[in-house]
Amino acid sequence: MGHSLEPLLAAWPRSAALLKAAADQAEWAGDAAGARALRERALGVDGSDLGLRRALALADGTDLLADVAEDGRAALAAYRAAGVREVAGAALVLDAAAVELHPGGALTERVHQIIRVLDQEAVDRYGELSAPAGAQLLALRTLKADGRVLEPEGGDGKGNASLSGLEPGDFVELAYLRSTRGASASQGVAADPFYFATPGASMFRSTYLVRAPAGLGLLADAHGLPPPEVRREGRFDVVRVERTRVAALVPEPAAPPAQEFVPYLHVGVGGGRRAVQLALADAVVERVAPTLELRALAAEVRVAAGAQAGPEALARAAYDRVRQLVVGTGSSLGEEASRVLSRGRGSRLVLLQALFEALGLTSRLALVRPQAADQSDDRFPGPGRWSQAVLRLDLPGGPRWLDPSLRQQPFGALSERALDGEALVLPAPGEAPEVTRTPASNGRPEGRELELDVTLAADGSAEVRGVDRYHGALGAGAKAGIERLDETSRRQAVEQLLSRAFRGLILAELSVEGEGDPEAPLAIRWRGAVAGLARDAGGAVVVEAPLLQARLGARHVQLAARTTPLLVEATERATFRLVVRPPPGAAARAGEPVRLETPFGHYTRSERVEAGTLLREERLELRRGRVAPGDYPAFAAFCGAVDAIQSGPVTFPR
Repeated sequence: MGHSLEPLLAAWPRSAALLKAAADQAEWAGDAAGARALRERALGVDGSDLGLRRALALADGTDLLADVAEDGRAALAAYRAAGVREVAGAALVLDAAAVELHPGGALTERVHQIIRVLDQEAVDRYGELSAPAGAQLLALRTLKADGRVLEPEGGDGKGNASLSGLEPGDFVELAYLRSTRGASASQGVAADPFYFATPGASMFRSTYLVRAPAGLGLLADAHGLPPPEVRREGRFDVVRVERTRVAALVPEPAAPPAQEFVPYLHVGVGGGRRAVQLALADAVVERVAPTLELRALAAEVRVAAGAQAGPEALARAAYDRVRQLVVGTGSSLGEEASRVLSRGRGSRLVLLQALFEALGLTSRLALVRPQAADQSDDRFPGPGRWSQAVLRLDLPGGPRWLDPSLRQQPFGALSERALDGEALVLPAPGEAPEVTRTPASNGRPEGRELELDVTLAADGSAEVRGVDRYHGALGAGAKAGIERLDETSRRQAVEQLLSRAFRGLILAELSVEGEGDPEAPLAIRWRGAVAGLARDAGGAVVVEAPLLQARLGARHVQLAARTTPLLVEATERATFRLVVRPPPGAAARAGEPVRLETPFGHYTRSERVEAGTLLREERLELRRGRVAPGDYPAFAAFCGAVDAIQSGPVTFPR
């Protein structure tokens, strides 16, 4: 090679920057072949170097993926000839993507879109466009209905620009090249999922191509469409899919992730759930390594727990100590345990794992797939599916699952998101990966318990007392919210909450109990006065305002019918106990018991009269899960029935 960078390259043979610098020297010296070889070596080190890859392709007389590029003019001509009558606000005349996977895990992508905007909302949506970070623009322009081509205004040099003169009926053309650095094939590398439907825009023609060097092991994972073949085309293995005349996707509220019902294709090599699990385990192993500070903390915990403390007592002492030392919320795995300890803020999860290790307790970090996440199987899953980080503590009596993301979370209680979910247990070095499920329940009271005592006066006013208790993980979340509020803000929050049932309530007393005890429920006690709560209806005194109302319909039934499932993210458990003392001259009367049992949950109400006082108890459970479109009418009927019962007036005959 004979250049001054040889000693440096000998020391750092996999430095892409040195290889490119050496290539420049070789080219200046007239060694074109040597320069090309060095640049190819640099590309082998950093396959995501789009500028270098494109320069080599252009030197060969072509552009990246130009041989599989779509003809924009032909796509427009076909669309115009079809005479499509659009009903959506926009139409993807062409939605084309071609991806090439390179050895080592890098990917190069060529995207070409032509969008017709048909209303002002679409003009606003597509009038400001940008290519992804690091991409190189090939085209970004307005194609007027009369044939004119307008270049974008301004721009920041990174592909962000305003499209000139865009009006309903015009077309927007966007094309770019992008390269990304993937993982090694052993860990799995895949192109982004390609969806064959999009919200608010129909698709006239959508094409997707992925190719990889022959023999690399290209696989296609199809969801909601027939699985395509992997075909050998020259020196590539290729997957091709095309769909035409796809209707616009109409978003529906509270739908599960789009991957569960929108057709898409995921193409890649290697990988799988095991690869994700091992990669995550490798990433966190050093973050939970014990340090001198952590060992000192472990010694303090041992002294506090007592010399005779068993493993569970020691674990509880460590859990409580970490809860006291670290404020805030969160359970990120991206922080180092020693840094969390020194700051007193951050992830209690990694600190607790490191502290358990220093104490000689066996525990493993685990990532749980929440109920709200995509539950379908995927050949190339990303780590984001398992987004709830928890800790499994292995004790002689069996495992205990811990979720310290909330500071007042009880020992051994998981948040609703982490219950009954698939859990990837991150193995220690040398261990085999384990996949299990978290418990379906915490084995302790969960949910809300509200006690309400109403004393009616002859003029229709009332004195109202209440105790609102939040148990278990729900209580931990309520404590996290209330601890950030000062006395005035707490009062305002409670008044706002009560105003739904008691308009014009004047709050006289307010106290909060159990705020600092993770094992106790959060209890909010209050007393107030309400003017005009009841009215005189001649032969009876009537309380029209619903005293207790779950408002299931308003929160969950927002459409008359659905085409996608309804996601109920969390189980809702509530117990309501109501005591109403009628005014002088009026009598309490108990209503008939009510019981509703459905696959979605249940509701019961019972009433009795004691010493002239009305006593009512209601129990409601709405189960988490997905309500299929066919079951949605029955679900809506259940919610409507509960709301109708709870919104009925309370009547006291004279």
